[in-house]
Amino acid sequence: MDSAILWLLGAAGVLSIALFVLKGLLDQLPDLAQSWHRARHAFSNDGRPGSGGDGT
Repeated sequence: MDSAILWLLGAAGVLSIALFVLKGLLDQLPDLAQSWHRARHAFSNDGRPGSGGDGT
């Protein structure tokens, strides 16, 4: 019986750590998407403000 309680406590600990890590990763997604968008925009404009990306 004691080993079953230890297993349950261990599983709950692992689950809580996994949820904590997952929440941290999900919290970073909006900033990552924004950075990705800015990087793609910078490369399509060749890094120059006012450039349409089509060489004009």
